[in-house]
Amino acid sequence: MSTNSFNTFRELVVSGQREPARSNLFGVKIYLPACILANEAGIKRDQRDAAIAVNFFAESVSVPARRIQGEQVKAGWQGQAYNVAREQQAGQLDISFVVDKQLFHRKFFEQWMNWAAPDMENRSTLYDEYTTNIMITKWEVGSPVSWEGITDVGALYKQRMNAVTGVWQFFSAWPFDMAGVTFNNGPTQLVKFSTKFKIISGGPTS
Repeated sequence: MSTNSFNTFRELVVSGQREPARSNLFGVKIYLPACILANEAGIKRDQRDAAIAVNFFAESVSVPARRIQGEQVKAGWQGQAYNVAREQQAGQLDISFVVDKQLFHRKFFEQWMNWAAPDMENRSTLYDEYTTNIMITKWEVGSPVSWEGITDVGALYKQRMNAVTGVWQFFSAWPFDMAGVTFNNGPTQLVKFSTKFKIISGGPTS
């Protein structure tokens, strides 16, 4: 059988064995850092609302790239030099948000960054107080697990759940670059901005 057979490719996709991943099924969870919990009473009082706002209004996520830093060596005093792996380097996490009417996301990250490094003082907060963990979950449709229940009018329903195909966990994350917010008098559009995070490590765990 030919390795580049279209029928083979179609069977892989239709059967779900090698179905392409969808870009619009993901979740974002940012654990509140200590500086927010200690100083922002409104967010601490309703942490569930903050978690929902972050998760549902995250428009896009760029999982950090990875690269290996090489080092050039030579075998003896002659011959062509070659590269060997020296250390692994991770990129930055980038999350874009749609802003709600209360401007919650903009205020949240501004407060976080101000507690990390106040803009009117020549100092910074303790590292453990402004860093936190972030988890990105990737789902795909087609899970064998279903949820059954009864509606308010007594009708039985069955819903197929999504399957978790990957989880990225990032540790000691903190926002270091927050993009501006643009308003204009043209056609109405959604207000969006992105935030970049420094991270120590992270990778798919499932």
